[in-house]
Amino acid sequence: MPQLFQTMPCRIEGYKAALEGFNVTDIHLIAYNDICNNGNNILSPSGYTDHVGSYLYIPFLSKLFNLSIENTAALFFSFYGTLCILISLMGLFYFYNSKFAKIYGMVFITTIGLLCIFISDTYCFYGLTSLALTTWWSKIKELEKINYKKLILLFLFTGLIISFSNTVRGNSGDDVLISILIITIFLTVKDKKKFRIISIFIIFVPIFLVNFQISDLKNKARNYLMKNEETVERFDLNFVRATWHNAYYSLGYLSIDNKDVPIPSDTFSVKKAQEINSKVKVYSAEYEKILKNEYFKFIKKYPFLFIQILASKAGVIFLYFLIFFNIGIYYLFKYRIRAETFLFFIPGIIFNSAFGIATEPNYTYLLGLFAYSSLFATKLIEDKYSKV
Repeated sequence: MPQLFQTMPCRIEGYKAALEGFNVTDIHLIAYNDICNNGNNILSPSGYTDHVGSYLYIPFLSKLFNLSIENTAALFFSFYGTLCILISLMGLFYFYNSKFAKIYGMVFITTIGLLCIFISDTYCFYGLTSLALTTWWSKIKELEKINYKKLILLFLFTGLIISFSNTVRGNSGDDVLISILIITIFLTVKDKKKFRIISIFIIFVPIFLVNFQISDLKNKARNYLMKNEETVERFDLNFVRATWHNAYYSLGYLSIDNKDVPIPSDTFSVKKAQEINSKVKVYSAEYEKILKNEYFKFIKKYPFLFIQILASKAGVIFLYFLIFFNIGIYYLFKYRIRAETFLFFIPGIIFNSAFGIATEPNYTYLLGLFAYSSLFATKLIEDKYSKV
């Protein structure tokens, strides 16, 4: 479990290795002596098992301002957290009209935002990006009153925040993106349909540009590392982000005493894959394929246990939802829910819940759910008491 104001030690070591790698090669996203990823005293891909954004930004800022990696990481996450809280509060007080909704929203925005800052790790982007953009886009009918130039700037800014967030923690901005696309498509009025379509295109411009730039940097790093025989031997330079690695060890969520049930840890997934193929490179496509096969073998062998695992995860997630949805339960069943509110929040809640189902319902994976649930309640209060 992450400690307050302390990024995971191995991630800090990865940032240090990325900075050292840049000092040696003058190329971003190359690490040197990445001890946590089997890169002792050699060059290796930076952020090999992770999303690479923070391995680019934090070492760069550390070098630019001559700060230690530890201090840079703390400032990086704290600054983004503070910025997202302020952006969220701006949207709340600018677009929301109910005094009760403003007070209620302010309390939960500040609470969840500070929780994310206290975590000070890439997980916090799940909650912070959702907080920053939800208060703005959940009031789409109010946004229609803004002149087109300002609305275009908002679409560009939104795309930039989402793309930046996704580079640091994959999919951390996709919940808001999905919500925006849904309400834009389904709540389009005839006289603004053409503009809405153009707006969707605009929001993807910064997303494509940022993804292209990150991909270009990764390709340059990969091409450089291909020349190093020891690196090629030890790492798969066409590695994929771990998906089945996490899914497989999450089968041990209930910690049942059975030799066939995984232990919920990264090392167990690695051990399992290497039992089947001792030469497989960790986090390679072949590695993921092995764990995918083992995952479905487990389901076939223990279908009822698998259902029990999913039900247990869903129960924990639902409890978290109730805690943060809070007073919203009353407004949900007492009053009619508006279409724009339903279409915006329900997809985001489902999307964020999926992280806990796919891996484990640890609160660090569910910060986006906390944000969406509390702001869903805020919007229901606004719908009830707003005079607009």
